[in-house]
Amino acid sequence: MRFLASDANCLLKRSFQGYNEEWRPPPMAAAAILSLSPTALNATNEAQIAVKPGRRRWMHLFKAFLRACQVTLVMSPLLATLPIVYVTRHIFPWLRRGWWACALWSIEALGPCMVKFMQWASTRRDILAPEVCDLLEPIQWQTRPHTWAQTKQALSTLRADWADVLCIDTDKSAMVGSGSVAQVYRATTTAQLADDARDATAPPPAPRVVAVKVIHPGVKRQIEADLELLRIGAWLVEATGHLQWWSVCDFVEEFAQIMHKQLDLRCEAEALDRFRANFAGRTDIMFPRPSWPLVNEFVLVEDYVSGVPISNILKDPAWPVQEKKAIARSGLDAFLKMVFLDNFVHGDLHPGNIFVRHDTEAHKAKPHLTFIDAGIVTELTQQDRRNFVDLFYAIATGQGEAAGRLMIERSRRHECQDPEGFCRGISRIVEEATAGQHLRLGKIRVGFLIQKVLALCIQYKVKLESNFASILLAIGVLEGVGRSLDPELDILAAATPVILKSRYFQTKKED
Repeated sequence: MRFLASDANCLLKRSFQGYNEEWRPPPMAAAAILSLSPTALNATNEAQIAVKPGRRRWMHLFKAFLRACQVTLVMSPLLATLPIVYVTRHIFPWLRRGWWACALWSIEALGPCMVKFMQWASTRRDILAPEVCDLLEPIQWQTRPHTWAQTKQALSTLRADWADVLCIDTDKSAMVGSGSVAQVYRATTTAQLADDARDATAPPPAPRVVAVKVIHPGVKRQIEADLELLRIGAWLVEATGHLQWWSVCDFVEEFAQIMHKQLDLRCEAEALDRFRANFAGRTDIMFPRPSWPLVNEFVLVEDYVSGVPISNILKDPAWPVQEKKAIARSGLDAFLKMVFLDNFVHGDLHPGNIFVRHDTEAHKAKPHLTFIDAGIVTELTQQDRRNFVDLFYAIATGQGEAAGRLMIERSRRHECQDPEGFCRGISRIVEEATAGQHLRLGKIRVGFLIQKVLALCIQYKVKLESNFASILLAIGVLEGVGRSLDPELDILAAATPVILKSRYFQTKKED
């Protein structure tokens, strides 16, 4: 219980006091303070208090209860004052601005899961009012940072002589952004970093500008508490009976795996290397190159990306329309390649993670896009990938009933008593989305389409595949960005050749 009490105290201080030099984590080793992975927590619990499995479950429930109390405590003042702010929004605009400032503080205080959700919400101008999206937009790149002292503590886990190979200014200009789980500094490597290249015989590289990404301290504890709360909520939702066909518990576990990978920066470095290999033949799509000698679980050193973030382009009405359309098309082409050809998808493509550059002759005709923050990636098994490609092929070719049959035949579980009715329902949704053989972002609402599919799954008792959840979420985020850049972009016209190519390679591989 002593360790649990310190855990709750850490959560409350992290949320309500923010980051300051007076805050100190519980007395543990530096690496343990920074990691606090589920494995490390279980090992510490077993070593210190020898918790039995039954008692450990009660501890998880108690931690979830504490987290629920914290969420209630933070959100209650906002919900209580919302009617007053709404009624007086034109009379007292200063009250409205103050309420939104408190709302942003509360979002940051509730931790990375809430910040990540609001980052996604800020891209959905088709669901939320544009004014609300504008107010939520700053959390895409700037949340409350941790202190320089805590950054040095993380860097010390990288190597003892980190100050000899990395030059980071201590002023505020060195920090270029702070996200939901980490913050980024601009730094310069020195010529002493001779092992930056994996080839030992290669000459030492010249000093170069890099980005240093550092995990927020205590963030893993917060995410674990949020996941426990989500698991309980998912169990309660599925316990109602009808909603079990949404695979809510499976979705939560899928989300948990994604979040755990994001908290280990070695996974992000490996993902960047794989993306760079997948797009090696492209000059218009780039990913930062990690410096492997300077990568561990808590710190990632990679190429510094210069350019204009898409978030700035979206806010600039003077930006050329044709260039916005070219950016949208390049981004869609890259995403389709990830989904249908590479089976390795960047799952966090909000406007703050895509940069545009036109500074070389090679990129004058076509925008040069750089994708950063590859901590969230999705990869399907071969069977799930086959199901996913076949399903979208049926949708792209207007075979709605065939898509419905595929969902039933390849569902892990269903109790559908009227397969024909389910197939007709899916067919109506496909016909509505692809009316006139077009699927333009300005006319469709992917969120509403998914909502209709979920309703059909409940009505006909067909279990939705949880493996597709992360890809559908990535599609939703990118859809919001693409809609703002080019509402007339036809997804169907762009996706059909890629899907056909994917099916060809898939059939050839099976033969």
